[in-house]
Amino acid sequence: MSEQTSSLVIEVMEQQLAKHFQAILQDENRMKQIRNEFRRDGYFNFKNFSFLPKRILENVHAEVHALLDEYSVRRDVTVPSTGNTYRKMYNVNQPEIAEGGTFIPALYQSESLRKFLGNIAGDDLASCWEQEQYLVTKLSHPGDTHGWHWGDYPYTMIWIIEAPEDPAIGGVLQCVPHSEWDKQNPQIWQYILNNPIKSYHHLKGDVYFLKSDTTLHHVVPIQQETTRIILNTCWASAHDRRTDVAHESIEVIWDTKARTTEEA
Repeated sequence: MSEQTSSLVIEVMEQQLAKHFQAILQDENRMKQIRNEFRRDGYFNFKNFSFLPKRILENVHAEVHALLDEYSVRRDVTVPSTGNTYRKMYNVNQPEIAEGGTFIPALYQSESLRKFLGNIAGDDLASCWEQEQYLVTKLSHPGDTHGWHWGDYPYTMIWIIEAPEDPAIGGVLQCVPHSEWDKQNPQIWQYILNNPIKSYHHLKGDVYFLKSDTTLHHVVPIQQETTRIILNTCWASAHDRRTDVAHESIEVIWDTKARTTEEA
């Protein structure tokens, strides 16, 4: 796709998004329900291709598959800052998505999308550290998982590209909302043992919004050969005054520290 064509596609898409989200925002009863659920659970799921105009969401799905085919790398690591929980997956990093993608980078920067999510969260969303803005992961082998963790930033959208229809196969999201991440002493098992765990089964076409910095969460390990693919997009709060956000877990999982050193 040429640069001129790409710019036109992005412009048209933003117009469609503005119209789409404005229609949802006008339904105040619906928005009140969404805001209340997000505040209570740190989570809200837009099911069955309902989050975006279906054609745009289908384009995102196609782009994710193409990026995996071109750039995916296998990761098998443990993360000290989350109690040595496992990450076993294939992934595509942000730089490769920025290089090879069109729709995903444009969606990330979309003002209409950010304003809609900000309305739900009661906050103003802003771009986070570049390496965490968008990532793709694929779980496919028995034992593949994204282990218990919190996010470095408050707002995450997970786009379900592929997922097993039977929750017994794995890939179920489990959450402990309203929990705090102490990176020096995460105490993950204390949170798990002392609080109710909410479980959510997702299907292809779902998109869920997560209060990721205060919701301890993981993906139940895959039990057999299958495919679970997600696009992860992440934003900061525009009112976050932190100047030294650490990214230990991302540096381990995505090998961004080595990448940054190589590029320097």
